[in-house]
Amino acid sequence: MTDWTLDGRLGVTVTVEVCPPCQTFWFDQHKDLQLSPGSTLELMKYIGEHSSSPKPALAQVLLCPRCGAALTLAHDIARNVRFTYWQCPNQHGHFIGFFEFLKEKNFIHPLSPGEIQHLRESIHTVNCSSCGASIDLQNNSVCPYCNSAISMLDLKEQQRMLAQLKQAAEPKPVDPALPLKLAMVKAQTSALFQESDDDWWEDARSGDLVQAGLNAVARWLK
Repeated sequence: MTDWTLDGRLGVTVTVEVCPPCQTFWFDQHKDLQLSPGSTLELMKYIGEHSSSPKPALAQVLLCPRCGAALTLAHDIARNVRFTYWQCPNQHGHFIGFFEFLKEKNFIHPLSPGEIQHLRESIHTVNCSSCGASIDLQNNSVCPYCNSAISMLDLKEQQRMLAQLKQAAEPKPVDPALPLKLAMVKAQTSALFQESDDDWWEDARSGDLVQAGLNAVARWLK
């Protein structure tokens, strides 16, 4: 695990422990709720740069880095999106996978039947963003292995967060090019699933729809 200190809300700092090989974060109790919009985007960009398929297998028993107690699997819901994590029984914090973190922050949404049908016209298979298994789009609308919905990054949520970052009173100066980037976000969000969105389609054809969205956000943040 590697410590990473990020900006938090109201001038505080938040230390996140990152495990790149297992694609997970450790947050001390309630620290994830203190992340600033800019720091949340930094974590999302990091996920895009360090995610891989298939997803790595985690140890059967995960231990709290603070007290050594065995973590317990927890199921939660945020804004109608279900996600899982492993929590310390002594309330020291929680351990969460990259994909589950994106779901917790409302960055992931399941595709509608119409969106899945549109994908089928150009893409035959995708990788499950939850377990990494291959999904045959011609025959399946959910992952046949873990039953997770076919999902993608919610690019409209990224647009909202970038707008929030522009308006927030951050301790660091806001990028002067941000208004132009916001215009690009709006244009590219409306272009999603259109044949003219070549970069997104090229990434999507690699099989990972969430990764395609993360790559799009990384391009906006350059």
